[in-house]
Amino acid sequence: MNLANSDQSKPVVVCTTTILSSFAEEIGGEYVTVEAIVPPGVCPAHYDVTPSAVYLVGNASLILYSGFEPWLESLIEASGNTNVTRVQVGGPWHPYTSALTYVRKVRDALISIMPEHSEYFEARAAQVEAEINSTASEILANASLLKVDEVKVICMQWQKAFVEWMGFNVIATYGPPERLSAKEIMELTTEAEKDGVVLIIDNLPSGYTFGAKLASDVGAQHVVLTNFPGAIPNTETYAKMIRYNAMQLFEAVRRHRLIQGEIKALNEKVANLNLQLKVMYVATAIFAVTSVVEAILLLKRKQ
Repeated sequence: MNLANSDQSKPVVVCTTTILSSFAEEIGGEYVTVEAIVPPGVCPAHYDVTPSAVYLVGNASLILYSGFEPWLESLIEASGNTNVTRVQVGGPWHPYTSALTYVRKVRDALISIMPEHSEYFEARAAQVEAEINSTASEILANASLLKVDEVKVICMQWQKAFVEWMGFNVIATYGPPERLSAKEIMELTTEAEKDGVVLIIDNLPSGYTFGAKLASDVGAQHVVLTNFPGAIPNTETYAKMIRYNAMQLFEAVRRHRLIQGEIKALNEKVANLNLQLKVMYVATAIFAVTSVVEAILLLKRKQ
């Protein structure tokens, strides 16, 4: 939140989250100053309003929000800017087809306050859509090569749409970890062990301690994805974010298969050693029996 250093002649677009601000920045370009209220690694439901957020909203020409921000109305009231234009860009942003809806809604919202730049916003929105479509095609091609449909996973519910879109076999999901009961945790553990789950997939803003523990308990790979651009370096746009998330999943699948290959090779070595030991035991037994028989025969000859 650095409004003091921004160009005061530009309209200020305040977005509740970075999923919205990333699109606003890409589409608005040089004609707007964009600010996000909630940091990318924080769950919006757990956000506590700050004085800087009140200041931002007080100077906003446009507010873009999703609809799951329980603190927004009181924030606007506290800012005194009750006549600011508000546009709800709601709904999920996974899979990528839903994100394209976000792009169009943000584009239209910017045109509504600056119609004189409509062609500019439309052109930039088209570029954003093209990049998302290209990235999505690349992800799906790699997912097909890795045969991720054969990979069983359990994931945090807010990553389910993305993970399923990639083709993974989601056998169960879980909600915010702080709300999970002991019974639900036991059921997830049992299901993971029974079905041979390969990946446990967490959502960064929701926390990752639970997923790490579950993965450790059931011998699965633990993966942490993000739902908000900018939470991790080089995830500043939606396209970059989904590419990052996909790469984390692909690497986890490769690690699992490498480990399974090493375990298989080790088991084969153990089996081969066991066979050699059995052969040695048999040979030793035959030698022992032969020695006894020869000793008996030799004793009889002497008698």
